[in-house]
Amino acid sequence: MTAKILLVDDERDLVDAYVRLFERAGYRCIGAFDAAAAIPLIDTEMPDVVITDLYLVGDSGLDVIRHARSKSQLTPIIVMTGHNTPEVTATAIAAGANVCLLKPVSIVELTRVMRDQLARVGSQGAAAPSARNSSDSK
Repeated sequence: MTAKILLVDDERDLVDAYVRLFERAGYRCIGAFDAAAAIPLIDTEMPDVVITDLYLVGDSGLDVIRHARSKSQLTPIIVMTGHNTPEVTATAIAAGANVCLLKPVSIVELTRVMRDQLARVGSQGAAAPSARNSSDSK
C-alpha cells in the first residue's frame, strides 16, 4: 500500500513541486493551499501523513494540526515553517505536531523525516511507499 500525503501550504509553487516530487517517488500526494481546503481533505482522504505550514492565509496551520490529531493519534504531522523559534515549535508540538522543520526544506530532508515518522508508527496503521522501478522516475 502506498502512503498518502496531505501537503498544506499557501505557496502554490511549493505545493505543486512537492506533490510532483512525492508522486514520482511513489507516494500519493494531495495538495491544499489553506486550512479551509485541508480540513475536509483530512476527513475524506484520511492521509497517512500531514505536512503543513503554520502560517497560512486564513486559518492557521494549527487548525490543520488539531483537526488531523483529533482524527488520529498515529498520523505523523510534520510542520514546515519559516519561523521555527522555540516558541513556535512548542506551540506546534502542543497542538499535535510530531516534527517542526525550518523552511526552506529540501525534498530529500522532508522525505527522510516523513519516512522516519512512518516507520515510527509502522505496523500501527501508516503505509510505506510502494516499490517503483527506477525507470518510472524519468
